Amino acid sequence: MIRVLKYITMIFVLAALAISCVGMKGQFGFRRFGDDAYRRIDGVPEFAGDEQVSWVYAFKKKYGEHEIGVVYLKKELVWVEVLNTSSRIDNAVRVVYGTIKDLPPGEYRIDITDVSNDNLLIDSKDFIVYDREDEE
Repeated sequence: MIRVLKYITMIFVLAALAISCVGMKGQFGFRRFGDDAYRRIDGVPEFAGDEQVSWVYAFKKKYGEHEIGVVYLKKELVWVEVLNTSSRIDNAVRVVYGTIKDLPPGEYRIDITDVSNDNLLIDSKDFIVYDREDEE
């Protein structure tokens, strides 16, 4: 009987862990120089290569403590990793911050992953960096 109770308890614990990791959702926001707040940008935002843009990924609710991976990718023939960092979130801090700067022109993507859960992809955002000289 005790063995059955331990087995059932283990199932509930594993189910709770799986549910807490599945469906982590949030939203990207971007802030350019001179902006006073982060703004959500629908579609694919475009930034000048000489511009520094701050970004934020804010989780919609509390998911407990997780190590969050941030991967910058550039589109070549395939997606190539440019930068890889990590950050921690918990019930008090539900935000991951980053900066887009010093990137050559091209198509990019930021992937947000749950490192604690085998780098499960949480969300991603594509963006374009262009050369300001191309505008003229």
